[in-house]
Amino acid sequence: MTSQSNTPLKPKGKVPWYVYFFGAIIYTALASWLFRESDSPVLAWLCLLGSPLGFFYAWKAWKQEQDK
Repeated sequence: MTSQSNTPLKPKGKVPWYVYFFGAIIYTALASWLFRESDSPVLAWLCLLGSPLGFFYAWKAWKQEQDK
């Protein structure tokens, strides 16, 4: 028989909202730099299109943290 005392107390794997926020800021800054310096701004467009997703995840994680 196994004991129930081995269950984890806190679920792991939650990323704080500010990690998403800073990641989105980095993606936005990288896109801006790539647009200025690159001859083929494909990567810049990918960064620019991906940065709002980071802001969305930051908002979602912040809202979930506030609801607790």
